[in-house]
Amino acid sequence: MKQDFCLLHGALGSRKQMRPLAQALPSSVTIYDLAGHGLLANETEPYSIESMAERVRKFREYSEAFFGYSMGGYVALYLAAKHPEMVKSVTTLATKFDWTPEAAAAEVRMLNPDKIKEKVPAFAKQLEKRHGEFWPDVVKRTADLMLELGNNPPLTAELLQQIKCPVLLLRGSEDTMVSEQETLWAKSHIPNARYEELEGQPHVFEKMDLNLLIRKLDQ
Repeated sequence: MKQDFCLLHGALGSRKQMRPLAQALPSSVTIYDLAGHGLLANETEPYSIESMAERVRKFREYSEAFFGYSMGGYVALYLAAKHPEMVKSVTTLATKFDWTPEAAAAEVRMLNPDKIKEKVPAFAKQLEKRHGEFWPDVVKRTADLMLELGNNPPLTAELLQQIKCPVLLLRGSEDTMVSEQETLWAKSHIPNARYEELEGQPHVFEKMDLNLLIRKLDQ
């Protein structure tokens, strides 16, 4: 594997989420905190796919292969459509494309800091490690972003058709949050896209088989 990679984390994640993969890849790797996450969690601006993509674009001086997990994959594809000069290829994993008001409402049902503290305190501690004292704001802004995606998803069929670089869409066979149908929908609109299912893999990145993922990135 000789190409450079830029790794983008998922919703509620940070660059820390990508460190195990970055350390395992035998290539030059860049990892970022997306706008409003991790070291940037004290920012007060509303989340949007456009602002997250713009933040990544400002730091890029050369073209790279992008890997994006979940929301990170959504951002990477948006970059590929809007700024093709900076994207050599895109690999997404567990990226949701079926954004409707109903789907968004289902996603944000548990995105309430108080509920997270009460129901899943271990997850609350994990979020605090990623975002510090600002983690409740990260949760709230993520919920707002998902509701906006439900009403106005940026990755329309028309925008996906503008992506010219090679794209690999990965989804775990045990992913209960992202369907095969919606991923194949995206594939049908991206001119140079492939779809592969990772047998036995769930949605949660931390539970993924990194060796399997690295083999896919090395294709």
